[in-house]
Amino acid sequence: MSLRIIGGIAKGTLLQVPKKTVVRPALSRMRAAIFSSLGDWIEGRSALDLFAGSGSLGIEALSRGASSCTFVDLSKECIDCISNNLKKAHLEGKLILMDVFKFLQKNKEKFELIFASPPYVKASKPVDSSALLSLVHQNIDSEGLFVWEFYSKNLLRLPDFWSIHWEKTTGETKVWILKPLF
Repeated sequence: MSLRIIGGIAKGTLLQVPKKTVVRPALSRMRAAIFSSLGDWIEGRSALDLFAGSGSLGIEALSRGASSCTFVDLSKECIDCISNNLKKAHLEGKLILMDVFKFLQKNKEKFELIFASPPYVKASKPVDSSALLSLVHQNIDSEGLFVWEFYSKNLLRLPDFWSIHWEKTTGETKVWILKPLF
């Protein structure tokens, strides 16, 4: 799979994708739509890339002017891949090899932009995402945005402490950009 940074100072950089660990990197057209929606707002923001995989979302954010990005993934192969991708793009980030939920429970820092593209079940059935949504809410700045990617046919209930700022569906993937309500 060919995966490139599509904007900013590292535009055109070819990214590696983990070979043994199953990941689902955000497609170029979905990343283009997300970052077009975010526009210049991203500049100077602190980012967090959860279930980071290849790091494509966080690296794209850094390329477009985010001040920092922390990448969290449970797979050592993914963390090594992100490290290589950051070097290729001449960018820096903080890498954390840890379960996302444990990280969110222990973390004390607030992030202005959080990405999550967790593994998902491809089924038209209710999915309990309350733990992820609650923990992300505890880790996001009051003016922040949460970019959440999931299977388009999952039946989800959005808690009262989030509002949908933007949404897009491409193929089997849906993305919501959520604003926290405090």
